[in-house]
Amino acid sequence: MLGGWAILLLLGVGAFFADRIATGERATTGEARGIAMVSDGDSLRMDGRRVRIEGIDAPELGQTCQRDGITWECGRQARDRLKALTSAGNVRCRFHGRDRYGRDLGACEAGGRDIGREMVLSGFAVSYGRYEAEEAKAEREKRGIWAGAFVVPQEWRRTNGRPDEAPHLIDGWLASIRRWLLERLASVFSGIGDA
Repeated sequence: MLGGWAILLLLGVGAFFADRIATGERATTGEARGIAMVSDGDSLRMDGRRVRIEGIDAPELGQTCQRDGITWECGRQARDRLKALTSAGNVRCRFHGRDRYGRDLGACEAGGRDIGREMVLSGFAVSYGRYEAEEAKAEREKRGIWAGAFVVPQEWRRTNGRPDEAPHLIDGWLASIRRWLLERLASVFSGIGDA
């Protein structure tokens, strides 16, 4: 029992200090500008590149959600929302590496607006390593998928035989450590509460 409390204390101290370490600017691995062809609610094609918008996860094209007891095609509507955001034609993406499927991970903007942020704020994507405050606001205001019941896209992929995808760790290893420590703390506290 004493060992568990010692681990809890170490995790808490580690999370405290990891949260206070400043993270540096992310290294840019490339950039693209121009017209974007939307594939689904969180990916597009630009300049011959497959781009996955970093920090968000949108419902898959075949995914449905519930609102007021009615099934609706939230995956298709997420794609349509991304099309609307990129319709101006002047899209700019800065890449920060690749995901495990070889897609460029990009922070994209159109018309001076951060596309990932807008997708999460509108409720047509969830936070996936970024935009936590925007997700909380969309949930609070019951926007998009938050207006009813839905399965988180990652879980939907898992239960529908689609490949799993880890959240985008775009802030580097320090943020990853902080997130891991906070998850462990939450797990320990939930275990204590269940006991």
